[in-house]
Amino acid sequence: MINNLGVYQSSVNFNAAGLKKKQTYSPNFKGLQTLTHTNIGSCADGYIGKVKVRLGEGGDAFLNVFKGHNAGCEEYKIMDDFNNLIGEVQLKIKKFFDYDKFEYKSDPSHVFVDNLRNYSKPGTPYYNKNLKYYKDIGTRFLQIAQRRSDEANCCGNIRLISKGESKPFYKDVIHMQEEFPPDSPLRFFNNPNTMYLPPEWKEPLSRLNGGL
Repeated sequence: MINNLGVYQSSVNFNAAGLKKKQTYSPNFKGLQTLTHTNIGSCADGYIGKVKVRLGEGGDAFLNVFKGHNAGCEEYKIMDDFNNLIGEVQLKIKKFFDYDKFEYKSDPSHVFVDNLRNYSKPGTPYYNKNLKYYKDIGTRFLQIAQRRSDEANCCGNIRLISKGESKPFYKDVIHMQEEFPPDSPLRFFNNPNTMYLPPEWKEPLSRLNGGL
């Protein structure tokens, strides 16, 4: 439950002559519930908390995060206080318990990120012109995926298949790398847009733009 969100406390004072002084207001964010210390996997479906994002025109906003399930995937939606859908993503936990039998160098368990969309971002295929532009939506979804990967003992590993227009964001901002680079003999047999988060960029992602 969120208590006191958006509630303004009024303080009305009177001077010695009994005349009302100017009324002042102060915001009370005491009950603001973010995902900073939330075990997301243990949350029931429905509203799970808020995330802080940046507004396109400047300033910050807190948006609502909802959790659900569909066809074996976890679904997360970010919505504003007017129930407008700002973004959504699907996550699938892929846990390998006997990876050592296949001579992997490290545990390949990961969370696969799919259908990540920010409907408020201009110039994207799913842009909704009726929405304000919110930044950090994709970053917050990837941080949720990373949190779920840690909770599921997948070592914070995340993978995805990038769309062409999104690849610069994943490479330059998140610092993900191609799983099958141009010099890999496996590239011909796999999707070249398959990307993963290298170990050295896991901690920076968790803190990017303030984190969850």
